Amino acid sequence: MMSNAFSRLGRRVSMALGLGRLTANTDEKASTHTVQAALAGGELRSDVPLLQQVGFHSRPLPGSDVVVLFQAGDRSRGVAVATGDQRSYPRDLQPGDACLYHVTTGARVWLKADGSISISTSGPLNVTASEAAFNCPITSTGDISAKGDVLAGKISLTNHEHPVQAAPGTTGAPE
Repeated sequence: MMSNAFSRLGRRVSMALGLGRLTANTDEKASTHTVQAALAGGELRSDVPLLQQVGFHSRPLPGSDVVVLFQAGDRSRGVAVATGDQRSYPRDLQPGDACLYHVTTGARVWLKADGSISISTSGPLNVTASEAAFNCPITSTGDISAKGDVLAGKISLTNHEHPVQAAPGTTGAPE
């Protein structure tokens, strides 16, 4: 009798975790997003809720790895708790680094163990804010364009004047 109870418990524990691959795009029509996963033994689970960390959202691609937890070992009550993609991930991280990356474009925000941060993208980098402040020297290897005036200290690039050395007076503002 006791071995029967242990057998049932052991089966529930062994059925509580599933590793597999996503077989379709994430369904984001409902408030709870769901995935379809192919698990070991040819088991296919559809409409599995996808849990993600608060403040972070991703939409894993078909073929991505998935970890599914099944409540009390009940294979009809699964929740996808983690996804990953072995096909594409940063391979140059050092111990202590963390990286947010895009699987298909390679764009990334790389927090390095030495305290530096590297942002890279093959497309434009757009920043939208009410104001931006940089408390550090800024270096650019490309052109810098501004639609408004540029100030160096309190000197306006658009409206500054220069004294004329050969005669009294000042020059006009730049054109």
